[in-house]
Amino acid sequence: MRSIIPECSTRPRRATAGHAGRGLILAVVLGLGTAWARVAPAQGAVGAAARDSVARDSVRRDSAARSAVLATGDTVPRPPADTTPRATGTLRQGDVLQLKVYRDSEISGEYLIEANGNVQIPGLGVVRAAGLRPDEVTRALVEALRARGFNDPDLAIRPQIRVSVLGEVHAPLLYAIDPGLSLIQLLTMAGGPTELGDLRKVRVVRDGHVFVVDVQSALDGSPSGRIALYSNDVIYVPKKGGLTRQTTQFLVALIGATLSLVTTIIVIAKN
Repeated sequence: MRSIIPECSTRPRRATAGHAGRGLILAVVLGLGTAWARVAPAQGAVGAAARDSVARDSVRRDSAARSAVLATGDTVPRPPADTTPRATGTLRQGDVLQLKVYRDSEISGEYLIEANGNVQIPGLGVVRAAGLRPDEVTRALVEALRARGFNDPDLAIRPQIRVSVLGEVHAPLLYAIDPGLSLIQLLTMAGGPTELGDLRKVRVVRDGHVFVVDVQSALDGSPSGRIALYSNDVIYVPKKGGLTRQTTQFLVALIGATLSLVTTIIVIAKN
């Protein structure tokens, strides 16, 4: 009888430890599943609400942009729904003029068209540029040089536009680019999107209005990435929402750490 009693008293203890370990594992797994079941629908609901909000805002802002008029009297440039690349056309505030005066390097340089539409050039004074074509500005500069004693002045100008690229790109900067460069080409100059960049919801901020452009579809053949760009445009690439690679890696690491902890507890309980 003495040899039987210890064996009977020992077996229930091992069974209890084993049951406790398995119960703890089951509780942890069920807890993770329950948490994920609560989080996933919430993320989906938030994402759907955000997409609906962006769509409504885009329509409203697009309508406002078409009816708005700038202080200078020029109509607001057509929104990114216009997929025709911009020709040089008339110059605007914020454009940059690269001026080259042959036989007089002191006047040559880069000059910004200011908010009032004028360009200030040392040695020439103030020259009107906004609203004029590049050839018209060239003639005005020639006349200004002749008025200051230059005989048969020879010059050339090269207009450029300045656009800011921000958000999830590899090289966010203020870029001076040639007119006619498309949005997708500009994003390529900025190094392309980062791993977290969402090309389906690229925002173009112009004259106080925000437009959402699906650049990802342009990579699939859509013309949406070939929008016209203007000086002072701001291009913003947002982060992706929902389940990303980083989120997945975090969840895998969390589950692995949890299982390691459970294994340690079982080993300790057995001993």
